[in-house]
Amino acid sequence: MKTSSIFASAIFAAATLAIPIGRGSIRSSAGLPSGYSLSNLTWTGNITEDGPEMSFTGFSFRDIDAQILDVNPDFTWPDVNGTDPAVTSRSEAWLTCDPNNIWYAQAFRIEEGIDYLSKKTGQCHMDAGPRVCTRISCSYKSAIWWCNDNTDPIEENCLLWSHYAQEILDSCRSNDASNRVRGQKFSSADWNIMIGFDDDHC
Repeated sequence: MKTSSIFASAIFAAATLAIPIGRGSIRSSAGLPSGYSLSNLTWTGNITEDGPEMSFTGFSFRDIDAQILDVNPDFTWPDVNGTDPAVTSRSEAWLTCDPNNIWYAQAFRIEEGIDYLSKKTGQCHMDAGPRVCTRISCSYKSAIWWCNDNTDPIEENCLLWSHYAQEILDSCRSNDASNRVRGQKFSSADWNIMIGFDDDHC
């Protein structure tokens, strides 16, 4: 028990140090539409069995993944069985397959991104907007963003992302050989998930 307690304390201290200074900083992205900026993302959850909740902050979820593994190399995301209550009770607004100034992404790369996000349990926080986004998945220039249109910070169950992105893919995927997709799905809580092309280190 004593060894376990020392280990948990060491992890907590390391996690605290892992949170970058400058939370709330905003930068531009070549992939986002005009008028949008990239902002930090903060994830809060457990990275050890029966351990305390910890928070990590970065410009993308892959950045946060790397920070978690630096603190606990044995960490793996839990299997998500069934449907989380936070997902079934989500409040949706509307979806568009023709968002302004967003070019098409490769649909099968977005499928990979959705699979990656579907395992992300915990709470996700983004700083105040409006029109700020964090890139939650990106590979081969095919990106998924989470965007905040509120003037206040927001916090949501991270599992919502994959469900919103899947609905965009199901509704907006092209039915031709190009196999591409772009779209944006909005929550009534004034945040949205956006899918599209991004060549900014993606």
